[in-house]
Amino acid sequence: MIELLEILIISIVQGIGEFLPISSSGHLAVTEHLFKRFGQPLTGSETDFIKLEILLHFGTLIAVLIVFRQRVIDLFKKDFRLIPLLIIGTLPAVVVGLLVKEFVPWIETNLYIISICFAVTGIFLIRSRNIDGEKTCSAMTWFDALVIGMVQAVAILPGLSRSGSTIVAGLFRKLRRDEAAVFSFLLAIPVIGGGGILELKGLLKPNTDPDSPAVHLLLIGMLVSCAVGIAALVWLLDWLKKGQLWYFAVWLFMMCPLTLVLAALPLHEKQKSQSVSTFEENVQLSENKLSKYEPTSSLPSDKDTVTTQTDSLAAAVGNVSESGRENMSREDAQLEYEKILAEEEAKEQAAIAEEQQRIPLVDEPDKLIPLDPKDRIWITPDGRSVVILGRIALREGFLELLACRIGTKEHESIISVRVKPFLIHAALLAVGAEPGKPVQQTPQFIPPSGDEIEIVIRWNDSDGHRKEVFAQEWVWDAGNSKEDSKKAMSTHWVFTGSRQYKDESGGNHYIADESGELFGLSNFVGAILDVPIKSSADNAELLFACFTERIPERNMPLTLILTPAKNKKRE
Repeated sequence: MIELLEILIISIVQGIGEFLPISSSGHLAVTEHLFKRFGQPLTGSETDFIKLEILLHFGTLIAVLIVFRQRVIDLFKKDFRLIPLLIIGTLPAVVVGLLVKEFVPWIETNLYIISICFAVTGIFLIRSRNIDGEKTCSAMTWFDALVIGMVQAVAILPGLSRSGSTIVAGLFRKLRRDEAAVFSFLLAIPVIGGGGILELKGLLKPNTDPDSPAVHLLLIGMLVSCAVGIAALVWLLDWLKKGQLWYFAVWLFMMCPLTLVLAALPLHEKQKSQSVSTFEENVQLSENKLSKYEPTSSLPSDKDTVTTQTDSLAAAVGNVSESGRENMSREDAQLEYEKILAEEEAKEQAAIAEEQQRIPLVDEPDKLIPLDPKDRIWITPDGRSVVILGRIALREGFLELLACRIGTKEHESIISVRVKPFLIHAALLAVGAEPGKPVQQTPQFIPPSGDEIEIVIRWNDSDGHRKEVFAQEWVWDAGNSKEDSKKAMSTHWVFTGSRQYKDESGGNHYIADESGELFGLSNFVGAILDVPIKSSADNAELLFACFTERIPERNMPLTLILTPAKNKKRE
């Protein structure tokens, strides 16, 4: 989570740098690198900083509107002529800003470029020495506005001060110092506001991290940037009446070599050595990400590969710790990881090969209709049921799912299957099941709906005898029975059909494929089957748990048979 102190520092830098002719973007990049280079990288996620950046933009926008409130009002009462001039001055920045964001976003954090731009801004400020015109904003021409606008567009580069560049450009176009400042900061209203709006798309990125900063901390940042911005703006306007912009060049000429040095500094020692604790943090982070569904984040299509790598990394960490080489170098740790990864990959391929040889536990397996050449899923010859192969993943603990895709939520699911979720969905459609709708939580709770689906589980015990149960028999209804008088779950599953969502580029994503949630016991919008009752996904309120006494040992192969209840009635 981004810390309050970090928010305050960034907000102050933004508030001062946005209005003083020293470049807020350049100083923000330097601030971030200072944290990173000396072993204390900023703690927030990309989404956290996108949110903060948007609010800081609007904080400084409010500062401009407050300080220049009378001039803004006059724009719509008597200075109508200024409105088209402001539009002309804004257009170049809009075009250049969009191009930079799209094609060269790395420029915004490149310290070498920032260092050069600091020096250029300083030279620009010195060139304004002893220049003062007589024109007011009302006397400006469209060409004056275009020149200032083009200078503002170039000032998109970090390290080039927007305010300093546009004020100096105004001075060269014979504006009075105070009037050049007025036009510069009126011009900032659409630019700063547009910059915030441009970043709003970043808020579409999911952020389900429980450590995400509270809204009130982000609002504090906005208020601080606004207050500091007002103070900086008022001070600058007063300074321009009696002082010169070129004094700020001294600061920029000092920042130029300091930024170069910062760019060339080696990484902090903490970042050079990749200790086991860092690997363990990465493993935990990977596991957390894989155990949650993030709606607009597109996970790799081959989820099994991702999980194999995560498990391998965890194994590598354990191997390193047991060997007593906790402080091994990053290179050695990487070799250790690659070795374990290769071993795990071999095991994974062996497991796949073994599963390819398994025969479903049905009466006439040779007559089953396969749906995929690799995934183990069939339709029965009569077209009434779906057959899937799986394994026992969990025997103890509370549950969120009856079944999940392998490599996803085995720590919360009794069964894992190596079948792509969309194939299960398609198979249920093929046998005549009608999907309903996933759970709706807001503005009011609406339970999942759809055709009822019967799930039968078959397996061979250690003596080779075939066993068969309804899936409910393996689920303890912990919400309605106590440990000393356990009752099996009586609720049935319904075919909700999961759902799709669109990413930022307009592409469709099937949630079940990415989350791995197949047959739910807690209300998930991504599950293909779910229980049509209110069942919380909050760990403290889970209703169902493993009926351990009835579940075979872990990794036991089994066959799942899914039949729409209406097909059973037809029989």
